[in-house]
This record gives sequence, C-alpha cells and structure tokens, in this order.
Amino acid sequence: MALSRRAFLTLLAGTGLLAPTVQAAPPRGTFALAGTVYPGQGAPLPGHAVLVRSGRIEDVVPAHAVTDRPIVAPENGSILPGVINAHCHDLHTVRERRERWLDHGVTGIGDAASPLKFLPALLDAPTGRTASASACGPMLCPPGGYPLPVHSPEHALSVASPKEGADAVRRLADLGVRRIKIAFEPGSLPEAWPLFDPGTARAICDAAHRLGLAVRCHVEDVSGLEPALDAGADCIEHVPHRWHEQGAIRPVLDPDGAPAPYYLRLLERMVRDGIIMTPTLDVFTRTPWNGPDLFAPVRAFHAMGGRIALGNDFPYRRTDAGMPVREMRLLAEAGLDDTAVLQAATATAAEVCGFTDRGRIAPGMAADLLAVRGAPAQDALQDPAHIVKDGVFIR
Repeated sequence: MALSRRAFLTLLAGTGLLAPTVQAAPPRGTFALAGTVYPGQGAPLPGHAVLVRSGRIEDVVPAHAVTDRPIVAPENGSILPGVINAHCHDLHTVRERRERWLDHGVTGIGDAASPLKFLPALLDAPTGRTASASACGPMLCPPGGYPLPVHSPEHALSVASPKEGADAVRRLADLGVRRIKIAFEPGSLPEAWPLFDPGTARAICDAAHRLGLAVRCHVEDVSGLEPALDAGADCIEHVPHRWHEQGAIRPVLDPDGAPAPYYLRLLERMVRDGIIMTPTLDVFTRTPWNGPDLFAPVRAFHAMGGRIALGNDFPYRRTDAGMPVREMRLLAEAGLDDTAVLQAATATAAEVCGFTDRGRIAPGMAADLLAVRGAPAQDALQDPAHIVKDGVFIR
C-alpha cells in the first residue's frame, strides 16, 4: 500500500493488531509510534509502540496494548532514535541546524571545535525546532600545536602549563560546553608540531572529569595515541592512519594487513578502558590516505568489542550535511553490521556528545525519533517517513 509522508495509520501492516483508522494530521503532545522498535541498544522489538507524552518517552509496550492515544504506524515501519552526527564543525545556527540536519532526520550534532563566538548560536536550542548541539568550544593546544598550524587562531586556546590548562577547562565549562577537545597531532611534515607535555595534558583531563566533562582527543598519527590514552582521553577522534616516529615513517599495518603489534596493543587498551573511537572515515576517504590503513584498525577495534561512534567531519573535504549515509556505508565496509552502525549513530554518538537523554528509546528520554519504512538500513534512512524532535513532528 503506497503512503504519502503525511499519512498516519493506526494499522500495523500485516499484523491486524489495530483498527485501521487514518490520522489526518500529526498528533500533538500525547501519541504512540508503532512498528519494530530499535532502542539504540539491545535487540529490536517487533510489534511494539513508543509512548510519547509532552516531548518525552513514557514507555515501550506491545502495540496492541495502546488504547489511550493516537497511534502512528507506517507500513512495515521501524522506529529508532534520531541519528546523531557526533563530529561536525562550522557555524550551526538554529536555522542552519534545522535545514542542514533536522529536516533530514539528524536530531543531534556534536560540534568538535569551533571559535568561542559561535557558542551562543550552538547552545541556542528551542524545543522541537532544531537539532540539538553539543559544543566543545575551541580546541585546547600547546603553543604552536594543532590546530594552529592549519586553522585560524580562534579555533584554539593555547595553554602552556597544567594551571593554564585547568583554568581553560573551567572557563569553557562556565560557558556551557558539553565536552573538552584536545589533540596529540604531530602532523606529517619532517618537523613535528608541538605536543602537550604529559603533566599539562593530564591536568586538562583531570579538570574536565572533575566537572563531569569527557575529553575528545584528535589523533591522526599512531605516535599520538598512547600519550592521549595516558592523559585520560575518553574518545579518540579519527582513526590513526599514519605513523611518524622520530623523523621516520613506520608502517601502520603488519605484512598480513592487521594493525602493527604496538598499534594493536593500544587498540586493545582502548577496548579495556571503554574508550570510544569516532573514525570519520568519510573525510579521510577523500584524501590520499584512503586505503587499508583506514579500514583495518577500525575493523580490528570493532572485532575486539571496541565502541564506535558515527561522525563525518562536516564540512571538511566536501563532506555532506544531512543524513550521513556515506559514513554509515564506510563503517559497514569496515566490518560493522546494520545493528552496529545504528548504535554508532545513536547511543554511542550521544555518549560522545554528552547527550544523556538522547540517542536511545527508553522511558524518560527525549522523544527524538525516526520512523522508516522497512529495516533501518542506509537507504531507508535517506528518506524517513516521520521525524520527531522533542515530541514534535517535523515530518
């Protein structure tokens, strides 16, 4: 049966569980979305309904038990949390977040370093009108360190001591950031860029953790991974895909195509310590580094049980706004099945961003939801049947 985007049915297709009544307009306030529910973590629940009231999820129950509210049930529908793109940059006003992200089913973004002047716009999130934003503010760096060699000075806060680092964290926390961003990035030139000394990096991470803020760390070079883990980073941004050590270039992979033993031990440490990786494969596959050095570490990390978050590093290297389908497909190429990709784009991405009430379908969570026709694979996600933000129907 062909349905328009605005057709709302109270019939679960093929089940006969509910009376076939048509909703002429989106319900408001109190309603249910029914189909196969994908909570973001755990197994899917066929024939269930997500109960929504006043912008929050009340419960997930068998669909036939719902009698007190309108039910929206797309034909052969799947209900899932709104997608979160955990690694973005650039100015995101309320309108831009609506047009670039929310209208396409991306209900949250993680801005992974922007100038201080952009914070007010990022933190402006009127209920049900735009994608939620998590902001880091400028990246903390040593004098002359990344991102200063390649980005404008306003993208960084330079700190030269443990005290300056801790003070910068408190300043950003007072301004409303959800996460702190640092880097261990020597670059790929013959002369390495400055890196944090261990004491300053540790002071930054300790100060962030005392304030309940996780630390996201930019690492592209394998040589920066161990110092980042020693400092206490909670999430590794990007997949380390090159290796410069004391002026020499070392192979990232061994002759069998697996991560080199030293790299593999660090990936194992990340798994043990619960450190998340946001690989941003989309942006790197648009560079000369595209190849096995990108995919083999992600595949190994995932196979060991490592947690992966989705982010495409928009807008660099002509990456796209909207539903990050290309990043999803690249994660699948790196060994993640559809369930793992969905978790990377919802629950784990929410954790990276610091969204404690989004990214999962569970009682008490914000009602950021998507309904798609069929299984929630990449093709279906490109055109959701319904988009709900804070309990408000966007589509």
